[in-house]
This record gives sequence, C-alpha cells and structure tokens, in this order.
Amino acid sequence: MISAPNHRQLLNGNRLLAVLLIPFLLISCGAFKKTTVATELPENEEVVVVNPEKKEEPIVEKPVPKVKEKKVVYSTVVFKGESYKVPVHKRDFHIAVLLPFHLKGQESIPDKRRASYMLEYYQGMKLAISEIEKLGSKFNIHYFDTDNDTSVLKQLLRKSEMEKMDLLIGPTDDNQLRIASYYARKHEIPLFSPITTAGKMWSKNPYVFNLNPSEKMQAMAFIEYFKKHHKDEQLVILRDDQRFDRSFGEALIAQLEKEKINYSAQTFNRYMKWGDILGGEKTVVLSMVQDKTNMLYTVNSLLSKEKTVTLMGSDKWLEYSSVDFEYWERLNMCFLSTNLAQVRNEMATEMTRRYRYQYKDDPSWYTYMGFDQLLFSCEVLDAFGQYFPMFLENKVITYGNSSFNMTMTDNCFHNKYLQIFQYKDKEIITIPQD
Repeated sequence: MISAPNHRQLLNGNRLLAVLLIPFLLISCGAFKKTTVATELPENEEVVVVNPEKKEEPIVEKPVPKVKEKKVVYSTVVFKGESYKVPVHKRDFHIAVLLPFHLKGQESIPDKRRASYMLEYYQGMKLAISEIEKLGSKFNIHYFDTDNDTSVLKQLLRKSEMEKMDLLIGPTDDNQLRIASYYARKHEIPLFSPITTAGKMWSKNPYVFNLNPSEKMQAMAFIEYFKKHHKDEQLVILRDDQRFDRSFGEALIAQLEKEKINYSAQTFNRYMKWGDILGGEKTVVLSMVQDKTNMLYTVNSLLSKEKTVTLMGSDKWLEYSSVDFEYWERLNMCFLSTNLAQVRNEMATEMTRRYRYQYKDDPSWYTYMGFDQLLFSCEVLDAFGQYFPMFLENKVITYGNSSFNMTMTDNCFHNKYLQIFQYKDKEIITIPQD
C-alpha cells in the first residue's frame, strides 16, 4: 500500500503519463525500454554440487605463479563541501527505475490512485534532470513499468540488460521489493527503495537502501534529539490510539523501552489533570493527537505550565488555520516531520517555482520525493561510483524536502532521519540536526 500525506490530484494519470513516458528519459543517449521476455526469476537460491560422488584425488603440489597486485588509484573528490579520497571509478552509469506506472491502463481505484502518485513522482524526477546534467558523469536512466504485478517484475529482472545496471530504484510493493532485493544481492547491484520501507529480510543485505525513514528510524532520531536538547527533562507521551499513535507512537515506545529511557504514557482526554501528571519538573509533552479540536484542548490546558513545558506534535498541526499562534510560542511548540519543504528553503523554493511554471500547479510530496531521490542517486554515483556505501554511512545529506542519513542495521541500510521544527518569534524555524 502507498500512502501520501498532503496528496494533490494533478493531471489525468493514464493519458499524460503515457505521453510523458513515451520518450525514454536519458541523459546523453538512450531510448524507452519495454519488456518482452517472459521468463521467471527462481524463488530461492540454488545450491549446485558438482560431481558429489567423485573420490578425493591425491594432492600434487604445484608452484603458484606470482600475481602482480593491481594498484588502487585514488583521487580527491569534493562532495557537499567536504573532501574525500575516492578510488578512481567509471563515469558512465545505468539506472533502472522499476515503478508501477500502469501505462496499459488502470482498472481499479487503487490502480488509478497509484498511477497518479507515480506520475507525480516521475514529474519530480524529470525536473531533476537539469541538475543532473551539471554533474561530470553520464547517466542512462531506464524506466520500466512493473504494473504492480509480481510476474511482470520477474520478467523484467530476467532481462540480460538488468545485470549491467549500476543502480535499481524500486519497486514499491512489499513482496516485489523482497524479490528485487534478492536479485540485487545476487548480482551485487545497489537497490534504492524509494517509497516502501523494506523491513525484515531473509538475511543481511548490504545492497538495499531504504530512502524513506521508517517509524523505527524516526523514533531513534527523536530519542537522539531528546537526549541532546532536553537532557534531564521528563518525557510524557500523550496517546489516542489513532493512526499516528499506532505507527510512530508504538515505534517510539518500543525504542524507549529498548534503550531503557524513562517515560510516562498518558491517554488523551479533554480534561487532563496536568498538575498531577507533570509535577513541577521540566517536561517534554509529545502528543500523538492529530485532531485539531483535541490539539487545541491540549494547548489550552497546558498554558498554566508554560514555564516548564515544551509541547511537541505531528507536522499535521502546521496545516491548521484559525489557531492562536501566541499560545504556540508560549509552549515552545515543536513539530515532527520528514518533509523539509514544510518550511521554506532555497532548493525547495526553486523546485516549486519550476514545477509551477511547467505544470501550473503545486508539487505534491511525491513530486519532491522523485526530485530529491533521483538527484541524490546521481550525485552519489558521480562522486563515489560503486564505492558510495563506504562514504555515506551516518552522514546527513540534505535536499529540498528530504534528508538522507543512511545507517546500516542488522539487515540493510535505513534512513535514520526526523526533522524538528519550532514556532519561535512568530515563524516556523528549522532546528539543525547535527
């Protein structure tokens, strides 16, 4: 399933997407690729034993010829303002984008919605091309329509050209992502999961990179922020058993307990007795409540504790109008988000300007995602080539709407990132994540 915050309906997904994707998007050269091979990827790894009945032969020692070691040549690369010693690598890359564009049409409502999302994502990728053209490498970007069909994905992965790819982007379905992850590990090709977060896999897979931060990674990032900015303060989590609470809230509580960090969980009601809950200690109240009316009840009931309380909540609160922003400032109101474009920044503003000029509309989060993720993919390949995993781990790389902090876990790479905004001096500011 694909979810989209602040989704904006753009253009007719079926007709316009077919027109947009007819030209094969390629930097320097190339043509749109369509699959015709109808073969299947093996479900499991195969183990082949050669001549199992053959008896062991006597060992005859032979002189081992000396092999001249190949010397690794390094060059200095400047990436995002920092210098790196990087092994010299190739400058001609092939990227396969495997997404459910549904070019043959959409028969169901979920298919139509998915096609619309992928159109928005594609439009973001298309806008990123002008930035990618400034890089020193050549990029051949191949688009393939998975049609959200596992059998189609298997057909695509059996194409001989796939083994020559330097990077895979996609797919989006959980089961299809598992199949593509197996393929990536087998052929040692990095795979960027653009939307779906790959959770548990069969085994450790260092070739899979989740570009969207999972709830667990967001929870870990929040705890790091809390330790740094609110040391020795108590943490109260206000729960309501709704969607945000059941996703991020549960992940946060699980991580707090794993790290043995004290917290107090309280069930929301409109008549909270904060005096009994907070005492006189400095406290961070982290609210999982997203409903506007209930958010206002929380704000108003905490004003008497404003000297000792910092109120934090979802970035959905930023969408609400007709609120008393003076109260927000009195409570040091902060907002949790993974979308940096919630607050104006130079890159997001320029991307939005170009999108409005071309499409006469505002970009959705999927559009930002397509722009940032393709630009990130090409920039790291340009700078580090196939060695990029050695240089990216635990380094925050920021774009207009996304930040990437790739962290190796017990199964694959995850993006450990969460942005904190604060209402201060009558404006929303970004709290640096360093």
